[in-house]
Order: sequence, then C-alpha cells, then structure tokens
Amino acid sequence: MKKFFATLLTAGLIFTTSTVNAELKTYTGTDEYIMSEFETLDIAKQRAKQKAERNAQEKAGVYIHSYSETKDMELVTDEIVSITCGIMSVTDVKYDVTPLTDVNGFAIRATVTAQIETDDVNKWLEKGSQERSDIVAQNKELQKAVAEQNATIENLKAQIAQLKADGKINGEGEREKFTQEFEIEDKVFLANQKLEEAQKKFFAHDFPAVIKLCSEALELNPNSSIAYGKRGAAYSVTNQAQLALADLNKAIELDPTNADAYNNRGATYGNMKNFNAAIADFNKALELNPNNAMAYNNRGGTLRYLGNVPQGLQDLTRAIELNPKLDIAYYNRAFCYISAGNMNNAISDMDKFIELRPNFAQAYFVRGQCYQMKGEFSKAQADFAKARELGYNG
Repeated sequence: MKKFFATLLTAGLIFTTSTVNAELKTYTGTDEYIMSEFETLDIAKQRAKQKAERNAQEKAGVYIHSYSETKDMELVTDEIVSITCGIMSVTDVKYDVTPLTDVNGFAIRATVTAQIETDDVNKWLEKGSQERSDIVAQNKELQKAVAEQNATIENLKAQIAQLKADGKINGEGEREKFTQEFEIEDKVFLANQKLEEAQKKFFAHDFPAVIKLCSEALELNPNSSIAYGKRGAAYSVTNQAQLALADLNKAIELDPTNADAYNNRGATYGNMKNFNAAIADFNKALELNPNNAMAYNNRGGTLRYLGNVPQGLQDLTRAIELNPKLDIAYYNRAFCYISAGNMNNAISDMDKFIELRPNFAQAYFVRGQCYQMKGEFSKAQADFAKARELGYNG
C-alpha cells in the first residue's frame, strides 16, 4: 500500500490539465512611494511597482472570489491572496516621477497593468487540499517577511526625518550609516522579489525555476530562512533528498521556530525511510504549531506504517478535524482502518478522498480491494476498472 508524506507537494500529486474557454482578465493598479535621499531611484521605482501590484491584486481578488462561487467552491481570504500572488502577471508598468520640494528625493507613482487567466484559477480549484493548504502557508510566511521589510524601510525614513528635524544628520558619519543601512535593506527587498517570483513558479510546478530563483535570493540575502525552506521543499519534490535536507537544516538553523520547515524535513526523512527522525521532526512541528493539520497527517501516516495503528488513527482524525478538506488525511486514515480490519470505515474514508480527488487512480484500486475483502465483488470490479481507466497499472 502506498503511503504519503506531505511536503509542499507529494510524489502522488495529480497534475491536472487546462480547462477550455479560459478567459483573460486585466486589472490596473496604482500607488505611490516616497523615495528618500539615501535610496536609489531604481529600487524606489520597484517599491512603487510592488505597491501598485498589490492594488491590482486586491481588485483581482474580488473577481476570483465571485468566480469561485460560480464553481460552488468556498475560498477563504488567505486562499484568494495566494491565488492572486501565484497567477497574476504584470504586463506593463508606467512611472510618474516628481521631485520633492522639501527634501532630496522623489515621489514615484507607479501604474501597473496586470492579467490573470481563469484557467489558472481553475487549476487552483483542481489542486488537492494538501497542496492548497501548503501554498497558502508558504505565501503567508513570505508576505509577512515582505511586510516586515517594508516596515523596516519606513522606520529608517522616520529616523531620518526626526534627525533632520533635530539638525543631527549633517555629519558624514550619519549619512554613511544610513546609506549602508538602505543598501542592506535593498538587498533584502530584491531577495524577497525573487522569492515572490519563486512562489509563482511553485504554484505552476516549475521546480527548477524555484530552485534557481531561491539560489539568486540567497546570493542577495544569505540569511533568508524562507529561501532555504522554499528551495528545500523544491528539492524534496524533485527527489533530491540530500540537497533538501541540507537546505531545510539551514532554514531551521536560521529560524528554529519555523514549524513548516520541521514538517517538510520530517517528510523528507520519511521518504528516505528514516522514520525515527521523521517522527521527531513532526513532534517538533506540532510543538511549535499545535494546529498544523499536515504535521498530524504526516505523523499519523508514519505511525501507521510503524505499526502503531491506534495512535495513527488519533493523529489522522485530528488532522481531519483541523482541516475537513485535507484529502490526504482521509487516504492515510483509510489505511489505518484497513490495518485494523475495519473495511467499512476504510471504504467511507476512500469515498471522501475520491469525492475530493476524483481522478486519483490508486484510490479506486484500494477501495476495490476493500470491497473484495468484504465479498462485494461487483463493486470491487467496478473500482478496479475505474482505476485502470485512470491509468493505474499496479
């Protein structure tokens, strides 16, 4: 029986095809950034562009929400933000640069034209709950880092304004200090820009591009736990376990409170069959975040594999309580019920999994085996035929 360890994606992930009649939607976003005398015009323009793009994303989010309702899909705010960040592409940027009269600097107004395709929204709606949950968590972590970096810049500008008001910024030493601080923060900003692009590539399953962009981000900001974590997840998805471990170890070293990094490292250990190390990492992930449904799923599946079916059932049930749409947890719990000889509950969980992931061939084969063990041979044969139709050859 196949087991799953849930990193940001799983080896069993179904890659869905594009839907027909895709529609292109265009949005315009505008916002302004006030540049200080210690910043470069190029970086200031990019900061203005970032703010304008957020404005366009907000407008697109309204459409995505209404579009998802036509598909009878309920999306929470975090999902809508993750979708817009993942699929929106900027097609044009225009700048209006106005010199400031009271200080050395510019007011930069950026106007972006950006597009989304309904086909890409459909791809999100077709993703498994596991992948959707992880992309949301990944995007929230990145957007938090972007917001913190923007706040740091505004704080630096406030310090400069206060020192100027007090007449204390005329010395060369103070000016050099702020110039260097802005240079450092500019590199962090550019690194986060790389990571936002990597997030789009992760959304599209272009993992070589994710690895490349994260590597470029780390050249700019070698202390980015997010970059190591994202690159480690991409290495894990592409079965480069040793590289994944090295990056996830570094992500944890830089941020020991990163529950997702522990969970992803545990998943990598699990796929390497180092189950004791996997359990230890899942325990740590749950210590840091007791509501991490994916970590409960991973630990429960591992415990079942090690023969601890009762604890596995408890963990998987908790994962489902935390996220009733977490399809992989129903799949893993079905195997726990099979191990316990409870075919009725196993079939019920496979029913739910198939409802959430109707094109996953192996689920039909497993359910067919359960029907066969119950002596319901016509149902078993129907499921085996469906599994073959979907390409299962096991």
